[in-house]
Formats: sequence, structure tokens, C-alpha cells
Amino acid sequence: MAVTGTLEQIRTKVRKITGMLSVNQLSNDDLDNYINDFYQYDFPAHLKTWNLTTALPPIFGVDDVLIPDQAIYVYDWNTYTNMGPPCYVGGYEIQLFQDQEAFFNIFPTRTRRTQLSTGTGVAGPYGGTITDTPILQQGIFISAVNNAGASLHCTANNAGVLAGDVLAGGTINYQTGVVAGLTWDAGNIAVGEPIWAQSMTYASGRPEAVLFYDGALLFYPVPDIAYEFSCKVNRVPDALEAGDQPMVRDWWNLIAYGASLKIFGDNMDLESYQKIEVLFEKQKRLVERRTLCQLKNQRVATIYTEGVVSQTPFSSTL
Repeated sequence: MAVTGTLEQIRTKVRKITGMLSVNQLSNDDLDNYINDFYQYDFPAHLKTWNLTTALPPIFGVDDVLIPDQAIYVYDWNTYTNMGPPCYVGGYEIQLFQDQEAFFNIFPTRTRRTQLSTGTGVAGPYGGTITDTPILQQGIFISAVNNAGASLHCTANNAGVLAGDVLAGGTINYQTGVVAGLTWDAGNIAVGEPIWAQSMTYASGRPEAVLFYDGALLFYPVPDIAYEFSCKVNRVPDALEAGDQPMVRDWWNLIAYGASLKIFGDNMDLESYQKIEVLFEKQKRLVERRTLCQLKNQRVATIYTEGVVSQTPFSSTL
């Protein structure tokens, strides 16, 4: 039989290594779980291979297009493990930050307080208009104190729907600043008690920087139109099903050894684990060699090799 590295051949090798030749000892479904557990989660952590590095990713779940007036996008951790520079918006390279302090020192985001309304002795509905517009999506915080002295507050999602200590139905229009249908769910607001809104406004444009933090991407400036976004990421391989091969066929031995280690570990068979770990490490070096051979074709980039010395902070204007 030809060596094709299919899931079936990986199963056979794992059964030979572990001695669990019968499905009565280990079912194919459980075995496939061990194989895919290693392939999808452990393998990308062990090796950042050339083949798992890609660009132009749909990291926002659907596509890689920035939406007008939306600054924050959720990163898809289940599809991509790591991201890094270079990052591009509309074909222009932008700066990537991973430190909040460094990002906000350069691109500060401050709130403005506005008295949205005044309590009338009821829970609502209340409304009002914030004049400093447009308002950053998710950049709104409304608060009040009820007649029992408890502090109430709410925020809004990207669609402008209010959520928090409020009943359903409250909204904010980020472009006009109009708040409507605000009804608190925990008591009445005393007559004359102010209802405050803290909001962040912005000037839109083509983003020049992005902050990657807490599982999300924050772009600055806020996009004024739709832009294509791309960056370098390491992706998670797709699960193997019947008849499938790994992304690179010669990974199959490493996957078999890795799945076997997981089985030995769960069975607390440490002696077998240590023996197979030696073979696993050897196979891992063989798999990594392809990436090393590919990377050696290009020297490491520096401020001098890129031919843009005059654009760097290290160059002299004298």
C-alpha cells in the first residue's frame, strides 16, 4: 500500500505504537479525537511552520473588510493562533501595537460628559441628544442614580442597542447622537436627578495603526469607507476526516507520534511516553527542516537591507 498519509494510515500507525489494535480497546471515533486534538491544537504550538503562515485572512469571522465607522473587530482565535506585521489597510502598511499604553499615548481616546436628560420620578422611557458626533461604536456609557441611591448604567453594541441596567428597546444613533427608549430596570429616577452620558467622538479616515489586545483589533483612525485589511497570521489546520491527508503529507508521522503521546499521557503510561517522545522530537525536527530551508533563502530584514533608511527613526537628516 502506498504511503499517502491519510487519516486511515495515521490511525494504523497510532494503533501499532500504542498496542491498541482493536476498536474494542480504542474506538475509531475516540482515536480520531486524539489525532485531531494534536493536529489542530498541539501541532501549531509545537511548530510555526511555513505552510501554516498565511496572509489576507478573514480574521473577523466573515471577511477581511473594514466597515465604515466601525473601529473594533473581534479576532478569530479558533481559526488563527498568532498575528503579526506587516499589516496593510487599503494596500498601505500600518503600525501594529500590542501594548495599550503605547497605543493610547500616541492615539488618545477621551470621553466627553453630557447631561442627557433629567429624572422625572419614573423609570423611563428617557431620551436626549448628544451633540458631539459622530460617536464611536461601543464608545457610549450612560449612568444615573435611582431613588434608592443605587448607581445604574448601560452601554451599547455596534448596532446601537442599549444593554445593561435597562429594559429592551433603548437605542442610540451613533451618527446623530439621538438616544431613545431608555428605560431603567431597577427603580425610578428621582425628579431633577441628572442622567449622564459619556461618549467618544472621532474623525474618520484611512486607518494608520491597529491595536491587537484582549482578543480584538482596534483601528485608528476609524475607517471612513470600506477597506481591505491583511496581516501575517498562523492558522489552525482543518480537522482530518475519513480519506483526508494533512495539509502537508509528510506531517503524518509526526501527527501519529503526537496522538500516541496523548494516549499514553491519559493512561499514565509514562514509560512508553518517554520512549515515544524521543521519536516524536526527531520527527518534529524533520518537519521543521522544510520551513528552515525555505527561510534561509532570504536574509533577515533590517533598516539597512530594506532600502528605506531615510524613513526610519534611526536615520540622520544631516
